[in-house]
Amino acid sequence: MLSPCDSAKFSLETYTNKSIVLFITLKYYSSLSNIKIFYISINNLNQMKKTIFFLILILSYSLSAQTWGNREYWISYEYTPKADQISEFEKAVKEKTNKWNTNLETAIFTFEVVNGPNSGTYERWVTRKDRSFFDQDFSKEIEYWKKNVGKYIADQSGQQTWRIFKGASYGWGPENTNVNKFYQQNRVVVKAGMTAQFLRAHERMAKLMAELNYTGNRAVFRIENGGNTREFAVVYGFDQHGGDGSGIWTDLPEDSSVRDAYNEMFGYEAWSTDWQASSEAIELWGNLAQKTRFRPELSTKLQ
Repeated sequence: MLSPCDSAKFSLETYTNKSIVLFITLKYYSSLSNIKIFYISINNLNQMKKTIFFLILILSYSLSAQTWGNREYWISYEYTPKADQISEFEKAVKEKTNKWNTNLETAIFTFEVVNGPNSGTYERWVTRKDRSFFDQDFSKEIEYWKKNVGKYIADQSGQQTWRIFKGASYGWGPENTNVNKFYQQNRVVVKAGMTAQFLRAHERMAKLMAELNYTGNRAVFRIENGGNTREFAVVYGFDQHGGDGSGIWTDLPEDSSVRDAYNEMFGYEAWSTDWQASSEAIELWGNLAQKTRFRPELSTKLQ
């Protein structure tokens, strides 16, 4: 059957020639804007019922393959070292990374949380994977970590799998290999069934960034496994805290604001309407807001 992320609407109209036209409107909530309409001419009700049944099966399999096949996953781990063994922890992490994570396929990146309640925690991220990643055998690597790094850890989280919403993100594609010095994470919990409403403004913002050649970046993630699956993270990277450290709107007219450009692109008062709707879709604000600092010496070196 159709997945919870998709909806199908069926309506029938009888024409003078007694043929029945079946309108099937299929909306992907994962991409929000993609609506496909299929027209099928059917001569009688029995044939119509059979056709609907088989069409649903075909669409279900097709949707499943497209939806899962196009998803990109980012995997995170969190570790808090023992207070008196931070240097030993970092040394062990560096040695492990240099031994096991030496190329693009096995790459992992380390960030240190520098503010908030998790200050002093280290995040390790594996990026841009598809579902086949989870079929791999990492038992030897895990055993090495437990033996050589685990003894310096006071607390840790399990693996969390995040899905990046490509349509709501900008500057996070595989062509963007630069890693910023800092990353700001703002996490919220979205109300059940209101993902589309939450994402609309973020998707449009990504389109605006592309249109105006924004030099910064921005990404929207959601937990797929290992946590609250309604938790989203809006993340952006930057290299300095002042001035244009977060990015420059290259093609923004001098006498215009980002809000003005948004309304110009999407319609009168679109900014207010979209961001209000996005805010109303949020169940829990400020679930976590924190800044991390990239630790290149504890990460895979790709250049």
